[in-house]
Parts: sequence; structure tokens; C-alpha cells
Amino acid sequence: MAQDPPRVNHSFSLSQLSYDKPPNIKPYIRISMFFNKKPGISYEFFQNHWHHVHADLVTSMRAYKECNLLRYNQFHQTPEHKELAKKIGLPSMEWDACTEFWFERIEDFDKFTKSEEYAKATQDGIKVMVGYDNLIYGEAVPGYGKDGVVKGDIEKLHGT
Repeated sequence: MAQDPPRVNHSFSLSQLSYDKPPNIKPYIRISMFFNKKPGISYEFFQNHWHHVHADLVTSMRAYKECNLLRYNQFHQTPEHKELAKKIGLPSMEWDACTEFWFERIEDFDKFTKSEEYAKATQDGIKVMVGYDNLIYGEAVPGYGKDGVVKGDIEKLHGT
């Protein structure tokens, strides 16, 4: 079993983040799926298809409604975005796109991925990250927990 080092003695600037406060974990599970475009097609074609056709396929599925999907986001990374990251010294992940789903329960996601409609709309080789959000900065999605540190907290901290 791992032996953790002693807890860091830290003087917290924002009391909301102190050790005695619980994490601000949201009441949903978030699943991120990472994709690469198929070889031989342009990034423009890939993104246009994903923005429109893939989005319509997913949101029009019966499973979309039946499985209590709370949110569906797309995150795109173009060659230009990779170059912007490179300009400031940041390495890019080797993915072209990421789909993010929010569900209240992992069982709902499992049901969603086992639907016939889902199988038709997805490709092989998908990599998945499953976890929860611990909202540090920003306002909560209405109905899904409390705000994190907000702009007013930062302004107050710095006297602006």
C-alpha cells in the first residue's frame, strides 16, 4: 500500500478551497470520448460532419431521451489550434475531437452505449475517460450543485 506524504501546510487565500471544506463535486457523472478523424479526409470535412451530421444523429436518438442524458458537448482541436498551443510551448494531445456526455448515473451511460442507435453512430477505437466534476471556479449549472469560486471572490481577494 502506498505511503502518502504529510499534508502540505498551506495558507489558503480562498477559504472555499481549504482542507476543512468538502470538494464541490457535481451530482452527475461525466464521460469524455476522444476521437481522431479517419485518414484521407480533411479536417474541414471531419469537423463539418461532426458539427452537423453526428450531432443530429446523437440528439435525435431515442436513447438520448430514454437514458436521461443531461448534456452533450463537442470539443474540437484543429491543426491551427495545435499550432497555437505549440507557439506558447504547450504540447497537444493527439486527438482531433472529444465528445462529452453528462449522465446522473453510469448505468444510464451503459444503457445509452448499448442502444442500437449508438452502435450505428460510433466508430471503433474510441478512448474514454469517466469521472466527476469538482467545480473550482465558475457558476454551477442551474440545478446541479453550488457555485465554485466566482469572479467576485477573486476581485475581493485582490481588492478590485
